[in-house]
Amino acid sequence: MEGLYYRAKRLKKDILVTDIQPGFVNTYMAKGDGKFWVATPEKAAMQMYNAIKNKKKRVYITKRWWLIAQLLKWMPGFLYNKIG
Repeated sequence: MEGLYYRAKRLKKDILVTDIQPGFVNTYMAKGDGKFWVATPEKAAMQMYNAIKNKKKRVYITKRWWLIAQLLKWMPGFLYNKIG
């Protein structure tokens, strides 16, 4: 994803890429019991729209999923592999 952004910049193209990282959105695809931090489709769509409108490079849907992303980023490999 980052490569596309830098390639467009180098070629002086007016392209902005927004990396949208969704958590759980309450759709037919999100089935099962015990869903964790589920967003409504309307809330997810509004956050995506605002991120694109405000030219954000990366956005987590919902914003609280940023915390999970940070924890996974710093988690030791052996622990990450056990939960995956």
